[in-house]
Amino acid sequence: MGADIKEKTPVRKIMILNGAGKKDGKTAEMISAFSRAAEANGNEIKEFQLIDMNIRDCLDCQECSKKEPGSRNPCIQEDDMTKIYEAFFEADVIVFASPVYFWTLSGILKTAVDRLYAVFRNNYEVRPKECVLLMSSGGSDLKLTSEWYHGFEYWMDWKSIGEAINDVSLAAQIGSMIR
Repeated sequence: MGADIKEKTPVRKIMILNGAGKKDGKTAEMISAFSRAAEANGNEIKEFQLIDMNIRDCLDCQECSKKEPGSRNPCIQEDDMTKIYEAFFEADVIVFASPVYFWTLSGILKTAVDRLYAVFRNNYEVRPKECVLLMSSGGSDLKLTSEWYHGFEYWMDWKSIGEAINDVSLAAQIGSMIR
Protein backbone atom coordinates (compact mmCIF):
# COMPACT_ATOMS: atom_id res chain seq x y z
CA MET A 1 0.00 0.00 0.00
CA GLY A 2 2.67 2.55 0.83
CA ALA A 3 4.71 1.77 -2.29
CA ASP A 4 6.09 4.75 -4.10
CA ILE A 5 5.09 4.96 -7.72
CA LYS A 6 7.74 6.62 -9.80
CA GLU A 7 6.62 8.32 -12.95
CA LYS A 8 8.56 6.94 -15.87
CA THR A 9 10.25 9.48 -18.11
CA PRO A 10 8.95 9.12 -21.66
CA VAL A 11 11.40 7.58 -24.09
CA ARG A 12 12.74 10.03 -26.65
CA LYS A 13 13.31 8.71 -30.14
CA ILE A 14 16.55 9.91 -31.67
CA MET A 15 17.40 9.56 -35.36
CA ILE A 16 21.05 9.92 -36.33
CA LEU A 17 21.91 10.72 -39.94
CA ASN A 18 25.56 9.65 -40.17
CA GLY A 19 27.17 11.30 -43.17
CA ALA A 20 30.66 9.93 -42.58
CA GLY A 21 32.44 7.82 -45.15
CA LYS A 22 34.54 6.03 -42.53
CA LYS A 23 32.93 3.70 -40.04
CA ASP A 24 35.73 3.99 -37.51
CA GLY A 25 36.73 7.66 -37.70
CA LYS A 26 36.23 10.66 -35.44
CA THR A 27 32.58 11.12 -36.45
CA ALA A 28 31.83 7.51 -35.48
CA GLU A 29 33.58 8.07 -32.15
CA MET A 30 31.43 11.13 -31.45
CA ILE A 31 28.24 9.29 -32.44
CA SER A 32 29.15 6.38 -30.17
CA ALA A 33 29.74 8.65 -27.16
CA PHE A 34 26.53 10.57 -27.84
CA SER A 35 24.50 7.37 -28.29
CA ARG A 36 25.80 5.66 -25.14
CA ALA A 37 24.92 8.71 -23.05
CA ALA A 38 21.48 9.14 -24.63
CA GLU A 39 20.65 5.43 -24.27
CA ALA A 40 21.70 5.54 -20.60
CA ASN A 41 18.68 7.82 -20.08
CA GLY A 42 16.38 5.27 -21.72
CA ASN A 43 16.21 6.94 -25.13
CA GLU A 44 15.91 4.95 -28.36
CA ILE A 45 18.52 5.48 -31.08
CA LYS A 46 18.07 4.77 -34.77
CA GLU A 47 21.26 5.45 -36.72
CA PHE A 48 21.45 5.55 -40.49
CA GLN A 49 24.91 4.94 -41.94
CA LEU A 50 24.23 6.88 -45.14
CA ILE A 51 27.33 5.62 -46.96
CA ASP A 52 25.73 2.14 -47.04
CA MET A 53 22.38 3.36 -48.33
CA ASN A 54 21.02 3.97 -51.82
CA ILE A 55 19.67 7.52 -51.62
CA ARG A 56 19.30 9.43 -54.84
CA ASP A 57 19.33 13.21 -55.17
CA CYS A 58 16.13 15.24 -54.99
CA LEU A 59 14.86 15.71 -58.53
CA ASP A 60 12.99 18.95 -57.77
CA CYS A 61 10.11 17.42 -59.74
CA GLN A 62 7.52 18.65 -57.21
CA GLU A 63 5.67 15.32 -57.44
CA CYS A 64 5.79 15.20 -53.62
CA SER A 65 3.24 18.02 -53.57
CA LYS A 66 0.82 15.88 -55.62
CA LYS A 67 1.02 12.70 -53.55
CA GLU A 68 -1.66 11.82 -51.05
CA PRO A 69 -0.75 13.56 -47.77
CA GLY A 70 0.31 11.06 -45.16
CA SER A 71 1.55 8.45 -47.62
CA ARG A 72 4.31 6.17 -46.36
CA ASN A 73 6.76 7.64 -48.86
CA PRO A 74 6.18 11.34 -49.65
CA CYS A 75 8.67 11.17 -52.54
CA ILE A 76 8.05 9.44 -55.87
CA GLN A 77 11.50 7.87 -55.78
CA GLU A 78 11.69 4.36 -54.35
CA ASP A 79 15.04 4.03 -52.62
CA ASP A 80 16.42 3.70 -49.10
CA MET A 81 15.08 7.11 -48.16
CA THR A 82 11.78 5.38 -47.32
CA LYS A 83 13.50 3.91 -44.24
CA ILE A 84 14.59 7.38 -43.16
CA TYR A 85 11.10 8.83 -43.69
CA GLU A 86 9.61 6.20 -41.36
CA ALA A 87 12.11 7.00 -38.60
CA PHE A 88 11.81 10.75 -39.19
CA PHE A 89 8.07 10.80 -38.51
CA GLU A 90 8.63 9.04 -35.17
CA ALA A 91 11.76 10.93 -34.10
CA ASP A 92 11.82 13.61 -31.43
CA VAL A 93 15.47 14.48 -32.04
CA ILE A 94 17.41 14.56 -35.32
CA VAL A 95 21.21 14.32 -35.16
CA PHE A 96 23.25 15.54 -38.10
CA ALA A 97 26.68 13.87 -37.94
CA SER A 98 29.38 14.42 -40.51
CA PRO A 99 33.00 15.17 -41.12
CA VAL A 100 33.60 18.60 -42.63
CA TYR A 101 34.09 18.40 -46.40
CA PHE A 102 35.13 21.66 -48.04
CA TRP A 103 33.93 23.78 -45.10
CA THR A 104 30.50 22.15 -44.73
CA LEU A 105 28.74 18.80 -44.27
CA SER A 106 29.32 15.75 -46.44
CA GLY A 107 27.45 15.34 -49.71
CA ILE A 108 25.68 12.15 -48.63
CA LEU A 109 24.27 13.89 -45.55
CA LYS A 110 23.19 16.91 -47.61
CA THR A 111 21.45 14.60 -50.10
CA ALA A 112 19.45 12.91 -47.31
CA VAL A 113 18.52 16.29 -45.80
CA ASP A 114 17.47 17.60 -49.24
CA ARG A 115 15.16 14.62 -49.64
CA LEU A 116 13.35 15.56 -46.41
CA TYR A 117 11.93 18.40 -48.51
CA ALA A 118 9.25 15.99 -49.72
CA VAL A 119 7.89 15.66 -46.19
CA PHE A 120 7.27 19.37 -45.88
CA ARG A 121 6.20 19.90 -49.48
CA ASN A 122 3.62 17.14 -48.96
CA ASN A 123 2.07 19.08 -46.05
CA TYR A 124 2.69 16.42 -43.45
CA GLU A 125 1.82 17.35 -39.91
CA VAL A 126 5.32 17.20 -38.45
CA ARG A 127 5.68 18.01 -34.79
CA PRO A 128 8.61 20.29 -33.97
CA LYS A 129 11.90 18.48 -33.62
CA GLU A 130 14.99 19.07 -31.60
CA CYS A 131 18.35 18.77 -33.34
CA VAL A 132 22.02 18.16 -32.66
CA LEU A 133 25.12 18.76 -34.78
CA LEU A 134 28.11 16.42 -34.42
CA MET A 135 31.00 17.36 -36.70
CA SER A 136 34.58 16.25 -37.03
CA SER A 137 37.09 18.43 -38.79
CA GLY A 138 40.76 18.62 -39.58
CA GLY A 139 40.51 22.37 -39.98
CA SER A 140 39.30 25.24 -37.87
CA ASP A 141 37.01 27.24 -40.17
CA LEU A 142 33.52 25.89 -39.51
CA LYS A 143 31.61 29.07 -40.28
CA LEU A 144 29.68 27.62 -43.26
CA THR A 145 28.73 24.46 -41.35
CA SER A 146 27.44 26.47 -38.42
CA GLU A 147 25.53 28.83 -40.72
CA TRP A 148 23.89 25.87 -42.49
CA TYR A 149 22.90 24.21 -39.20
CA HIS A 150 21.49 27.34 -37.59
CA GLY A 151 19.70 28.32 -40.79
CA PHE A 152 18.12 24.88 -41.01
CA GLU A 153 17.12 25.01 -37.34
CA TYR A 154 15.61 28.47 -37.79
CA TRP A 155 13.63 27.76 -40.95
CA MET A 156 12.34 24.43 -39.68
CA ASP A 157 11.40 26.04 -36.34
CA TRP A 158 13.34 23.34 -34.50
CA LYS A 159 15.34 23.71 -31.30
CA SER A 160 19.05 22.95 -31.15
CA ILE A 161 20.10 20.89 -28.15
CA GLY A 162 23.78 21.44 -28.89
CA GLU A 163 26.76 21.21 -31.18
CA ALA A 164 29.95 19.22 -30.73
CA ILE A 165 32.86 19.85 -33.07
CA ASN A 166 35.82 17.48 -32.66
CA ASP A 167 34.79 16.98 -29.02
CA VAL A 168 33.82 13.44 -27.98
CA SER A 169 33.14 14.38 -24.35
CA LEU A 170 30.86 17.24 -25.41
CA ALA A 171 28.99 14.83 -27.71
CA ALA A 172 28.44 12.56 -24.69
CA GLN A 173 27.35 15.51 -22.56
CA ILE A 174 24.76 16.53 -25.18
CA GLY A 175 23.50 12.95 -25.35
CA SER A 176 23.14 12.82 -21.57
CA MET A 177 20.95 15.95 -21.61
CA ILE A 178 18.26 14.25 -23.68
CA ARG A 179 15.52 13.03 -21.37
